[in-house]
Amino acid sequence: MGKWVKLGLPIIAVAILSITVVSTVEAQGKYSIPSWVKGIAGFWAEDKISDQEFGEGLTFLIDNQVIKVPLIQELIDENTQLKQENAELKAKLDLGIDKYSLYPEDSEYLDNGCPVGYPYIWSDGYCYDQPESTSYECPTGYPYEWSDGLCYNEPEFYDNGCPNGYPYLWSDGLCYTIPEIIYDEPVETTPSCDPSYPDVCIAPYPPDLDCDEIGYSNFRVVGYDSHGFDTDYDGIGCEVGSPQSTAEQPATESCDPSYPDVCIPVYPPDLDCGEIPYSNFRVVGDDPHRFDGDKDGIGCES
Repeated sequence: MGKWVKLGLPIIAVAILSITVVSTVEAQGKYSIPSWVKGIAGFWAEDKISDQEFGEGLTFLIDNQVIKVPLIQELIDENTQLKQENAELKAKLDLGIDKYSLYPEDSEYLDNGCPVGYPYIWSDGYCYDQPESTSYECPTGYPYEWSDGLCYNEPEFYDNGCPNGYPYLWSDGLCYTIPEIIYDEPVETTPSCDPSYPDVCIAPYPPDLDCDEIGYSNFRVVGYDSHGFDTDYDGIGCEVGSPQSTAEQPATESCDPSYPDVCIPVYPPDLDCGEIPYSNFRVVGDDPHRFDGDKDGIGCES
């Protein structure tokens, strides 16, 4: 018979036999060779089929996995795995590639150095296809972007120019937490003064005050000197220089600039609202006496 008959006989015979003996082949030892394979080899050994025909027959059987060669299959599986790992590695490397490598190599560049298609250069030095100002939007519920770059649910400044938290612009040009219309002018109340010092107003004892805790010097002392200002018992308290009465030299006083509408001695000493004759007065600056406890710009509110 011709070449195709010689090649077809062993292939057909193997195909038929493989249906019934595949389980037998798998159950045989690692080095066992089925008898029908030996028969094909016998045909080849007796020159009943050529080397070409015998090789093509084996190739057909291997390609169709009628005959499984473990080493070849392992190499195929390993090659497949390596291809998959290589693809994963390439994907990871692509993420780390400089952004400019993503631009087309043959693109033309604009005057700002950006390629066509990426005309906007951002503050990070890279080029993008949209302006930086529209690259980020505050989330729903926090629509206001402040100067610190964060988003808030209220504007940073009000329409009158006052910052958030101080919405009321007063006639003095400063911003406060309460409307100016409800602000009460400072009221000078009748102080509680110790009658031992008739020319000045010094809080009665207690507390015990020293000369450096009050804003006066060289004042008259009469009666019981509860604070002990007249240490030499000459009738003059907190003497500075030659003893003189306040009738000849007025008592000196320094007003703290944090309270511009009233005259309150500078710190120290630390004074409380009950130790001064004022209430509802403006507080600006540092507030060393801490008269404005709620930080609304008003001291000793009543």
